[in-house]
Amino acid sequence: MKRPLILFAFCAALLLSACGQKNNSPQTNDGQSATEIAANDYGHLNPAQSGCDQKPTEDLSGKVITLTASEFLERITDIDPERGLRYKGTTPCMVDFYADWCGPCRQLAPINERLAAKYKGQFIIYKINVDKAQDICSSLGIQSIPTLLFLKPNTQPAMMVGAPSESELDEAIQDFLK
Repeated sequence: MKRPLILFAFCAALLLSACGQKNNSPQTNDGQSATEIAANDYGHLNPAQSGCDQKPTEDLSGKVITLTASEFLERITDIDPERGLRYKGTTPCMVDFYADWCGPCRQLAPINERLAAKYKGQFIIYKINVDKAQDICSSLGIQSIPTLLFLKPNTQPAMMVGAPSESELDEAIQDFLK
């Protein structure tokens, strides 16, 4: 009984923390930027600060990379209900949770391809089939697709549900990279 409650609380916290996040790096009174504050608040999310010496290999080729459930856990993040998600990479990324039978997901696929090429070397786009990664989707509280999960070092993830237009997704990536 406790496990579903913990997972629910984790997913609710994840979704609430992702709502409306925009970081234009405002300065605080002591001169510390929001990015520096985030690094201090979420240091446990950074593999370099958490004692994890292994960094996953990142593909900066500008192509969309399809992941299996085990590759997601190995390359992207560990799912820890107590401490949140810890992004293992160093290059900001987006994970597209999709299904082959989903019409909006199929419409989003060529947009992802174009944006992956546009942001080659500075942003990675992954995709994972929800039908083959049900445990991960359940742990993250993903209930509708497409769902886009944005991750970068030292910050909590952001989530976007639904199929945005190319310009909307491009703008979201630009905002996330700031």
